Amino acid sequence: MRATRVDSAPMSGGDPSRVHGVDDGTRVLLPGLTRPEAEAACGWLAALDASDLPLALAEVVLPVVLTGGAGPYLLDADGALMLALAEHPALPDARVVMGAIPGGSAVGAARPVSGFGWAWLVRARVDDADRVRALDELDDARTATDLRQWADRWGGLASTLVA
Repeated sequence: MRATRVDSAPMSGGDPSRVHGVDDGTRVLLPGLTRPEAEAACGWLAALDASDLPLALAEVVLPVVLTGGAGPYLLDADGALMLALAEHPALPDARVVMGAIPGGSAVGAARPVSGFGWAWLVRARVDDADRVRALDELDDARTATDLRQWADRWGGLASTLVA
């Protein structure tokens, strides 16, 4: 793992310091980090199972105020900005997370893994018309089996962190 410059990071348009990511040897993860964030991410990303790397999220600090218990902002492995909305009603240390992606929304549950590192427990890409239904069904998940079934129903992914 090494911090690397990414000239086409999605976040760089709004903040010229957000032009770094982490090269894992096969791809660049988390494009849109600052250099210090990318250097710090190298450590906690190395601790994740290789199959969970596409489910990595990095906590980023942006110059905006969040209210109503929302936050933090998270950058996903592809460089899209996500928001931790609220605690999941049944999963310890997990937050419901959502963000806009091309063609819809990414929704799921995530939790911190180390420092500013987070990982999706489950994630799915859904049409905007299905977003509320997907979030409601995610709130109903109570067990690891429920989470995996949710991911399967929505054509998503489940992390190895789902015990």
